[in-house]
Amino acid sequence: MKKKVGLFYKKNGSFNNAVLTIDKNIIDALGISKEENKVVFSMENGIITLTKGEAQEEKESKDIHGDIVEYRKTIGVNFSKVYKDKDYYVAKLNIPFGIVDTLKITKENNEVNITIEKDRVIIDREERLGKVYTLKVNKGGIGKTFLTVQIAHGLTMKGSKVMILTSDSQNNIIDFTIPEEKQESLEMKKGLRSWVMTGKGDKIRLRKNLDFIPLESSVFTERFLEKLPIFIEHLKREYDYILIDSIPTMKIDTEFVKCSDKIIIPAFCDIPTLKGIINVIEEAGVDKIHAILVNLHRATMTQKNILEKLKSIIEETDIIFPEPIKEIALIESLVKKGKTVWESKAKSIYDAQESLLDIVMEM
Repeated sequence: MKKKVGLFYKKNGSFNNAVLTIDKNIIDALGISKEENKVVFSMENGIITLTKGEAQEEKESKDIHGDIVEYRKTIGVNFSKVYKDKDYYVAKLNIPFGIVDTLKITKENNEVNITIEKDRVIIDREERLGKVYTLKVNKGGIGKTFLTVQIAHGLTMKGSKVMILTSDSQNNIIDFTIPEEKQESLEMKKGLRSWVMTGKGDKIRLRKNLDFIPLESSVFTERFLEKLPIFIEHLKREYDYILIDSIPTMKIDTEFVKCSDKIIIPAFCDIPTLKGIINVIEEAGVDKIHAILVNLHRATMTQKNILEKLKSIIEETDIIFPEPIKEIALIESLVKKGKTVWESKAKSIYDAQESLLDIVMEM
């Protein structure tokens, strides 16, 4: 996620202060409030780290050019009330002038990268390109679209900007995110083909920081397939993550996989899926597999045995293998309403959220 640092100057032109607005995701990650607003602001090698609390030892050191190379101090986040009669606050963090100067933040070039992790927030100025993840397995009906949506929405909750693409011209992504009664008003005339060929088209906002480009047709020309990787490269400069809901029978799938940094494999605990997983690992290479996630799991002896086989196949790899997502009625109910698992506070959904977080937090 990118944010802009506001730079403010006095009437005589001298520097006054630099301010970074802190949104709810950052507040929640740090666990701060207007009553407990202290954070440890530290910087090393051009990377700022924020954590809740107070610095046990404050420090500031500079190199021969006067740039700060190491910094650690306690800073208070300012919570200010927007409306006098309402309990609505805006949180802002003042960034020390020395840090602004070292990181070369100016009015014309004031964007910083924000990475939200558990209990800390990282700020840097590195040039970034988004990552591409394809959800793929050589078997249908496993829940690729469902899991694509859950992972994508989960990524936005840690502050990332996410785009979903699909090789499914039925655009079932919409059914998993938007209630049926609201779908008629959507514009889906010019989708991925139009974007790739002309640079213009329809873009559907599914959630905050979560967009979807629909697919108009499953017929792909050679020219389209040639230009698709170029378009994805452009998307990587706008989005932190591009998630692809892949149909393995489509010709476009080969290009999607080529453009992907990693593959996530949805799975059932059955023999056909087990064979499909092995095929994907052999085709893509074990290093390209980010995770395998079992969906709609039932506690039968057959599924238990296949689960153990899956574990044995990947036990000496870095592939993430979370606890299976169980088959529960609440998930089916959420899907029918166009909601994700993150939009429910029911205890029965907690395990599914934890399994998805295992994948999301390692992306």
